[in-house]
Amino acid sequence: MSRAAPGAVLPLIVSLNELCTNAVKYGALSNATGRIDITSTVDEMAQQFKLTWTEKGGPAVQEPTRRSFGTRLINHLAAQLHGDIRLRYEPAGVVYELDIPLAALRALRAN
Repeated sequence: MSRAAPGAVLPLIVSLNELCTNAVKYGALSNATGRIDITSTVDEMAQQFKLTWTEKGGPAVQEPTRRSFGTRLINHLAAQLHGDIRLRYEPAGVVYELDIPLAALRALRAN
């Protein structure tokens, strides 16, 4: 994939910052044994970029009973990128998956 447009970088970074903040407060980074795996893949055939954030080794996770500001924020940021997210609260840790069309990553311009 060629480089992401400047307007696409900010929503990605803010989303990762929100995930990191929550991991430090409540998740895998709130203890000494937790870790986070971040992977990204580009599927040229499907013209999709996928980012996956997987927390492991932290305290047991339960799905929240309400949608927090942070959850609403990362959903809004994904929408800016014309992307789809899946946020799973698995007992071993939070898993966040973001799928973005490559065209959206290339097309967004910084204001």
